[in-house]
Amino acid sequence: MILDPNAPATAPDLIKDATNETFMADVVDASMEVPVLVDFWGPGCKPCETLKPMLENLVRSMGGAIKLVKINAQECQDIAMQLRVQSVPTVFCFKGGRPIDAFQGALPENELRKFIDKQIGDEGSPIAQALAQAKDLLDSGDAANAQGLYMQILQNDSSNPEACAGVMRTHVALGNVDSAKEIADNLPDELKRNEHIASAIAMMDLAGGADLDTSELEDKLATNPDDHQARFDLAMALYGAGQNEEGLMQLLEIVKKDRNWNEDAARLQMLKIFEALGLSDPLVIKVRKKLTTVLF
Repeated sequence: MILDPNAPATAPDLIKDATNETFMADVVDASMEVPVLVDFWGPGCKPCETLKPMLENLVRSMGGAIKLVKINAQECQDIAMQLRVQSVPTVFCFKGGRPIDAFQGALPENELRKFIDKQIGDEGSPIAQALAQAKDLLDSGDAANAQGLYMQILQNDSSNPEACAGVMRTHVALGNVDSAKEIADNLPDELKRNEHIASAIAMMDLAGGADLDTSELEDKLATNPDDHQARFDLAMALYGAGQNEEGLMQLLEIVKKDRNWNEDAARLQMLKIFEALGLSDPLVIKVRKKLTTVLF
């Protein structure tokens, strides 16, 4: 197993508060081993208060692949000036003893997760590796072991949408649709809008006996092939039902006819689906080539 359920959730030095005196050891030296995020914050800063728990939770979920050091910019003005910190929060990533990337302000959690994944690199965090392993197990029909691994991931990262969706999918595969529905019912609305979760909920609904009825949308398109909203709704229904290629091709048709429709909604939705399926998925590779041909 990639994750050890008996291991402590957080290493004692995974998250630290640093000072002028400890900066070299806590940041520069430590970044020679793993990437170190340096969060410059200030007292009374509302965006800092928003960012802090998200940063801490994500760093804890990465299983030691990255560390977090928090610095009060008012108390450590020399360091803040050397790094040209102009506002708080500002977050740097140190690697190999030097800053290699940064952002300002409180990013949304999904963007923050992408930033951290980028710093960890191609190998990915233990969480990312475990997610890939769990998906392989589920795809091969081993839903029971996949569920165990997804649950183990959630013990380390309780808000991970891909793991949550994976648990729902394994319940469905094991014939426990009611258990999947119970999970879905208790999810916050924001999480339900995640691509992985939305797809799992659609799969769960179909497994529970709901029929995929696209006849009304198909009738609209037969009457008016340029009804892009109807085609978009059809694409999402097909994708939700697990007919990924069919759904993507409907979105591609919109891009062909009117790329700018609804502020480029069809192309942007395709990119979201690509990300949800995985950029190395053969279907994604195939459809991305088609999309590139249409665009260029």
